[in-house]
Amino acid sequence: MTNSPSPRGAGLALLLLCAANFLDAMDVSTIGVALPAIQTELGMPATSLQWAVSAYVLGYGGFLLLGGRVADLFGHRRVFLWSLGIFAAASIAGGFVDSGPTLIAARLVKGIAAAFTAPAALALLLSVFGEGEKRAKALGVFASTGATGFVLGMVLGGAATIFSWRATLVMGAPVAILTLAIAPFVLPADERRSEGRKHFDWAGALTITPGLLLFVFGITNAAAAGWHDFFTWGSLVASVVLIALFLIVESRHADPMVPLHIFRRAKLSHANAIAALFQGAYVGFQFIATLYYQDVIGWSAFATGFCFAFGGVCVMFLAPRFATVAQNRGTTGLMAVGVGLQATSYILWVALVGHIDPIVLVALNQIPLGVGYAMTYPAIQVAALSDVEEDKSGLASGLLFASFQIGGGIVLAAASAIFAAAPQFGWDPYVGGIVFVALLAILITLLAAVGPKSVTLRPQAYQAAE
Repeated sequence: MTNSPSPRGAGLALLLLCAANFLDAMDVSTIGVALPAIQTELGMPATSLQWAVSAYVLGYGGFLLLGGRVADLFGHRRVFLWSLGIFAAASIAGGFVDSGPTLIAARLVKGIAAAFTAPAALALLLSVFGEGEKRAKALGVFASTGATGFVLGMVLGGAATIFSWRATLVMGAPVAILTLAIAPFVLPADERRSEGRKHFDWAGALTITPGLLLFVFGITNAAAAGWHDFFTWGSLVASVVLIALFLIVESRHADPMVPLHIFRRAKLSHANAIAALFQGAYVGFQFIATLYYQDVIGWSAFATGFCFAFGGVCVMFLAPRFATVAQNRGTTGLMAVGVGLQATSYILWVALVGHIDPIVLVALNQIPLGVGYAMTYPAIQVAALSDVEEDKSGLASGLLFASFQIGGGIVLAAASAIFAAAPQFGWDPYVGGIVFVALLAILITLLAAVGPKSVTLRPQAYQAAE
């Protein structure tokens, strides 16, 4: 077994893991406010500009399953340190790019590194903290840093553009380097796994990784080029073929990359389904509301970012507390109430937009949205990870993070399509898009309510490191 840190060491380990989680989530949204300046300086056409954002999501979503399984087989700490080092190097390299393709390449590498860092970090957290209230609080803090990083990315990116758009790319590097310098002395050492390389499922890795990459690419491209574009439907068809091959390979492999029986675990499967839809609804709302605040009201990107920071503060302070509730009282009811609050926030936005002061609209929307997110996100994590063995913790983490990313991409593409088509039917595009998101949130609430009623921690699952 690994060596368990002292209570003080456990706190420092949590800080380092949360810092990495914050950076991974922050980079999803931080560059968006810098796109106009990037387009001006690098001369990127509009069709390529969106890939400055999407390349990170492509690498992140496409490699998460591989990252989680590699961490299980080759060591959580080892994978965490190597991938965090690559993340820092790609961040620094991004500050020196001189063309659109090199910028996109730097963002892609950064996303791939995050796909290995995120599941390894969550698995390390579960190794450091034993079962019970301490783990619940640690999961809540970890969840809050991820959610806060995603929300505050726009605010921090807006602040960084005061100096240069390049600052949005490199500003995470100092934190990553500092974390990298301290982590080897704090995080528990890996167990020796001599069988890892011998039995690694290369056939599974070589089918699911490009399959997910093509799927994420197709969904992302649909939002920009439309569903009739050859690259959209071509990549989606290819992804379906590769994922089908992956399922065949996994059903026959002696030591599969993703044991298919893991999906028979009710809490894990239910949590991943909720994660995909819940995050998708939030991303769809954020996309349409951002357009409304900037294009209709005329707020700057920086001011718009602060609108979402309001809900981020709720997540920061409340998620750790709700994680304890999820651990002690079960996750199903908490998820249902949390998503229900989100549905309420979307309905309030549709009912009040254009009728009240925009600042009041933001407050009335963001309070239930932030509280709902703070309830749902940690409850999903507790449910997904509560019934999985320690040697599958990286895989379970990768599945969960992949659900968040892929769900976000699918719902965003659907919301974008409705937003574009709404005027043809006489609908206001902003109202039409968020009505879709609200209806989806109501459906998710019902789905959450019929899930497993309690969380039962297996005695052998995630034993504290000794």
